[in-house]
Amino acid sequence: MSRRDSKANAERIVGALLRLWAESSSPSMEQIAAESGLGVATVYRHYPNRAELERAAFKRIVDDEIVPIFDAVQDSPGAELIEVADKFITTVGRYSPLLASVGPDEFADEMIEEMGEPFVEMLSRGQERGFLRTDLEPSDIYWIIRLLVLGLNSPLASETIRRRFLVLVISAVQPAGQDPLPPYSVQDYDNLSVLPQHRRPRTQT
Repeated sequence: MSRRDSKANAERIVGALLRLWAESSSPSMEQIAAESGLGVATVYRHYPNRAELERAAFKRIVDDEIVPIFDAVQDSPGAELIEVADKFITTVGRYSPLLASVGPDEFADEMIEEMGEPFVEMLSRGQERGFLRTDLEPSDIYWIIRLLVLGLNSPLASETIRRRFLVLVISAVQPAGQDPLPPYSVQDYDNLSVLPQHRRPRTQT
């Protein structure tokens, strides 16, 4: 089998899992093989265990569906930022069976771990362009995204509730003369495993 064919098969397997995730939280490897049109042995040859396959699937969601949403953020008024946030929540919501099974917190953490540096870059661009407050840190983006995923994928989160909450959150991160944010403690940074270069020095009082 050529390298190109091998890569194509790996992508078919991941694509099959993503399609199945939209219907079921835990499809079997046999179901994934059937959906991909490949044999079970081929699936295991590319992904020896389920954890590796799920990591590849989460990465595909981030690369193909999440990152393009955030890349679309340019110099824009708050209303457009709300649209970007709404698209993010809608994208995550497509995998609601998985969300319900593994728990929104675990799903959010997987997403955020895969995003990593794109979150930092998005924050820097937003601050440079003046539509994100300058005292936001990468850890703030982690918590904001986590809150959005946890709160707005609830069965009770109607379209109007989602819109209201998004307006509230987006307004809070814009530089509209709000009071300064309380700083993170060293312990907070340690607990969140924040890299040293992403930690803001504490102001002496």
